Amino acid sequence: MDPQGKLVNNNLSYIKAGDGVSTLDQIVKTESVKQKLVYTTVTYTNETDSELNHILYLGNLVLLNHQNGKYKIYDPEERNGSGYDRVEGDSVARIGEMGYSSVKEEYGNGGNYIPSLKPGESIQIEMAWIVNESDLGDMYLDLQGEGGTYSISETMKNTGVVYIGK
Repeated sequence: MDPQGKLVNNNLSYIKAGDGVSTLDQIVKTESVKQKLVYTTVTYTNETDSELNHILYLGNLVLLNHQNGKYKIYDPEERNGSGYDRVEGDSVARIGEMGYSSVKEEYGNGGNYIPSLKPGESIQIEMAWIVNESDLGDMYLDLQGEGGTYSISETMKNTGVVYIGK
C-alpha cells in the first residue's frame, strides 16, 4: 500500500530458470499489474442439535481455467510461456488462504476458528485477499476446508466452489 492506503501495482518478473551450474536464473521480462481487494461475507449456521465449539473454517481462493468442458487449477507464479519458466511478484498479492478474516479464536494451529455456535445459531465471517486484477476472471471461493489451493480434492468435486470473479 502507498502512504494514502491505496493498493500499489504488483511488479511481475518473468524468469527463465538457469541450471544452477553454468547459468543462473534470468529475468526476461517485467510487467506491472494492478491489484484488487477481494472481500466476501460467508454465513456459517449450526444445523445440528448440539452446541459446536472451536469450529475450524477456511476460505481459499482458487484459480480455475475452464476449457473444453474441463477445469484446471493453476498457480499464477507457476505460469510458463515463450522464453520463461515462472513468474514472481513483489507484492502481497496471493491466491490461497484468506489474508484477513473477521472471526478469530486462537485454538489449534491457527486463529481461523469460530469459538462456538449453539443449535440454529449463525455467524457471518468476512474474508479478504489482495490479488492481481488480471486473475479476477478465473477466481473461485472454496470453503470445503481440506486439500489445498492447487489441487482438486474429491470433497471439492462433491461440494463445489463459488465463482466470485468479475
